[in-house]
Amino acid sequence: MRKILLPYLSAGHGHLVLAQAIAHYILLERPDWEIRIMDAARELQDDLMKKTFEDTWRVFLGMPAFLSRFLFFMERLFPRIVLAFNRRSFRTAVPKAAAFLDEYRPDLVMSTHWACTHLFSMARGSRDIPLYYIYGELGATYSLINCGADVYFTLTPRIEKGLSRIGIERTRMQRIPLVVHPHILENGVPKEEFKRRLGIPASNLAVVLSLGGEGIGHSMRFIDAFVRDVRNASLVVLTGRNHELLLRVRKKFRGAKNVVGLGFLDDISSVIAAADVLAGKTGTGYAMMAIKKGLPLIVTHIGAPNERENMRFVVESGYGWYCPTPRRFVRRVKLMARDRASSRDVMDRLEAVDPQNGARTIAAAIVERLG
Repeated sequence: MRKILLPYLSAGHGHLVLAQAIAHYILLERPDWEIRIMDAARELQDDLMKKTFEDTWRVFLGMPAFLSRFLFFMERLFPRIVLAFNRRSFRTAVPKAAAFLDEYRPDLVMSTHWACTHLFSMARGSRDIPLYYIYGELGATYSLINCGADVYFTLTPRIEKGLSRIGIERTRMQRIPLVVHPHILENGVPKEEFKRRLGIPASNLAVVLSLGGEGIGHSMRFIDAFVRDVRNASLVVLTGRNHELLLRVRKKFRGAKNVVGLGFLDDISSVIAAADVLAGKTGTGYAMMAIKKGLPLIVTHIGAPNERENMRFVVESGYGWYCPTPRRFVRRVKLMARDRASSRDVMDRLEAVDPQNGARTIAAAIVERLG
């Protein structure tokens, strides 16, 4: 029996979803293998790692856009300094990770977060443990991502060019299709039934507005404009872990029949199954889910500066639109609600997307490596 370790960090929900999707396909091919999905900072009980790569990330997402852009610019200007700072953040975690490797003895580590890749690259030392990493971005690369993996799974040509610029050999890269958990793609129940469960009329255009796992962004203006100006459409607002925002949405729009407020959900498949269009923040997981599900994406918020490159990938590929103001958001939704054929060109491009799942490709590569 083989043991596969899939470490991630709780900096957003997407890293966990990637790990779960990869684990799903590995077990389809090798049901007797042991798969361990590991929240690295928590399982190693390392407060320094958690503060640096989880807590600080949440603070970062709440920063004004100009400040977060400045910090990302500093990474590009002084990459060695930033890398040295991040390596110091592993000083207590590396011995713990090394002890974990000695005890658990995995046959392969498949990381879904760059910090986990750095951590286990340092912790494995001379141990002969293959280390794979999926770089979950669609457009942006940073020096930190040169994190010691043996294989880098990439999603777009842009990422491969960026990784090459920071010194990663092409021979260590493997392009894969976009990744989504297969549960999201299941369509056993008609869309109208999922709409009914959410209280959405079957004839209404269902728009799902997601603000990411942490519920960031100035969303109330978008909801206000939707309620005021849009007809024949319903808005499902996903506030993530931002419970305060959820309470505000439910209180302010209590009487609005076309707004549904929902908090953090471990499984959003039933909500996505009701959607005619997705909107919100351009985390890679959300963007890939929209594309693979065949749903147009209206980008309303840029969370961290790296998500701007995700937005450009979506818009330039013709999979959706960038509508950063309530006026532009409402104009696009009104057009789609009035004339579903207005997004026909986007739907045609989405239908041409590679139907293969990148998680299956990664699983096949792991099985081939280990036999």
